[in-house]
Amino acid sequence: MTGKKIDPTTIKEFFHRKTGLGIRLAGLGLCIAILFTGSMSAFSSIQAKKQPDFQTYTKLLFQEQLSSDTISLHYMLAHPENYGISEHQASLGSLDEKNILATQLACENISAGCMRYDYDSLPVDQQLTYDILSYTLEQNLEGCDYYYYEEPLNPINGIQAELPVLLAEYTFRNTKDVEDYLALMSVVPDYFSQIVSFEERKSSKGLFMPSFVTDAVIAQLSSMLTSPAFSCLIETFPEKLSKISGLSEELQADYRSEHQKLIDDCMVPAYEALRTALSRLRETSRQEGGLCSLPGGLQYYSYLVKKTTASVRSVPELNVMIANKRQEDMSELGNIIKNNPNILSQMTDIQLSWNTPTEMLEHLKTCMEADFPMPSDNHYEVKTVEPAMQKYLSPAFYLTAPMDDPDENNIYINPAYNHTDMELFTTLAHEGYPGHLYETVSSYDQEFSPLRHILNFGGYTEGWATYVEMLSYDYADLDPLLAHALQLNASATLSLYASIDIGVHQEGWDRDIVLEFLSDHGISSVEAADHIYELVVEAPANYLKYYVGYLEFLELKKDAVNRYGSDYNDKAFHQALLAIGPAPFSIIQKYFPLYYDSSESNA
Repeated sequence: MTGKKIDPTTIKEFFHRKTGLGIRLAGLGLCIAILFTGSMSAFSSIQAKKQPDFQTYTKLLFQEQLSSDTISLHYMLAHPENYGISEHQASLGSLDEKNILATQLACENISAGCMRYDYDSLPVDQQLTYDILSYTLEQNLEGCDYYYYEEPLNPINGIQAELPVLLAEYTFRNTKDVEDYLALMSVVPDYFSQIVSFEERKSSKGLFMPSFVTDAVIAQLSSMLTSPAFSCLIETFPEKLSKISGLSEELQADYRSEHQKLIDDCMVPAYEALRTALSRLRETSRQEGGLCSLPGGLQYYSYLVKKTTASVRSVPELNVMIANKRQEDMSELGNIIKNNPNILSQMTDIQLSWNTPTEMLEHLKTCMEADFPMPSDNHYEVKTVEPAMQKYLSPAFYLTAPMDDPDENNIYINPAYNHTDMELFTTLAHEGYPGHLYETVSSYDQEFSPLRHILNFGGYTEGWATYVEMLSYDYADLDPLLAHALQLNASATLSLYASIDIGVHQEGWDRDIVLEFLSDHGISSVEAADHIYELVVEAPANYLKYYVGYLEFLELKKDAVNRYGSDYNDKAFHQALLAIGPAPFSIIQKYFPLYYDSSESNA
């Protein structure tokens, strides 16, 4: 991700960083939906038969989870039949209160299933999967206590914002995909009705979203309902139909007619009903600040930070870690400026030699080869966010390719953010090479258990993308000192968001305290302070997965350098991380020496 121009002397301005649309996690449900009720039937069928080997067991869990979640199934697998998934009913998931008990039972039963295996006799890669699955199950059980603290409708990455994009990008490989797509549109009213009921239960518990967040979501819904409503779907549907081989003009016309009817009769009424319900519930909001103002809010925030960052460090420990890194970066940046006064003007007026995003990505692919394993030559497309969605979507995002079709990669650039050359370059490093696209396709090359691809560790994925984004300044063909100054400034600026997130949700900072904090770092704009405050309230811990994940990778590198000394090299370090794959950082740390030794011998 990227953002607005920063004054490198005092960080007087800020950038607006939003989360992208990664489809690693199953579905549009809440955080505890991983390994949900579908896994119950998997466990029951396993019990009824001879106990399979552990690899088969995890494949069964994978099959059951994706079978109950159509969007994740479609984005994860181009050919589900090759993974034993032949029948599935179109579904967007469930928000029924019964899910809490079902999740608890599923997690307990899966844990019991795992305990039947002799851990010590498993190969290393299966031990790694075992550890990651056990960690996830424990986290999901803890999450059951906070079911109604979750917010599916936040303006940054809420269901209402992501769904049109996911539908617009829903690939039509055959007529079954078209039928599933249309069936998904038909269930939107029921699913949104579940969301309304969920928000009503949140309201009755005093947990409804702040009124300014409600206003932002209502404005977002209104924007999507402007005429023509859902233009992004209307524009993409005929083009996708035309790419299906052998589809007659008559059938295409029938599909187009049905599609328009579903927009008019299902999508529009569902979004209108959601807008009406939120307008009604707005007055029930009892809090306008951070999570610490809610009963049990501090405990929930502690859980959420651990879940989001994949770090086991406590919130106070992370707060100190973030502040120390910012101080280190600003001190070093200050010394560079003091000794090189002309660098200030250079930092604010950078022109790069590449004219298109594709040229930048190809340059990044070439430059990264010295520091990273050779990237696969996968196809990708760089696209522009539809005008109707630009106001509410990220500066950029990468839509995850299916694990069995790694050439289906799409990177979206949002022109509403008016990226400078440098911003676009580092954005493409974050989303493409050596960022999300490269990391995702590399994970497919590792031949992990399929189950691992639906377990989400945002601290790893966004931390990796932020880590390589910081490295990308060295790939921009700039003077090394200028590149380093820009990187220090970017790191220090992102740290402000992370500190404010903890300040608001852990310590109860209000708008005035946020302004005071930013003023101490050279940002005196009330508008900027209010904007940042609202961003962190809308999506608690969102910015932490970027910055804490980045810091955890730096800690892993520091440990590796200390351990291996003169034998350390970056390519082996990165190869080991990719070979381990997305996981909690405590588990990465456990397995890192084994994987590094193997990577170093092949580097």
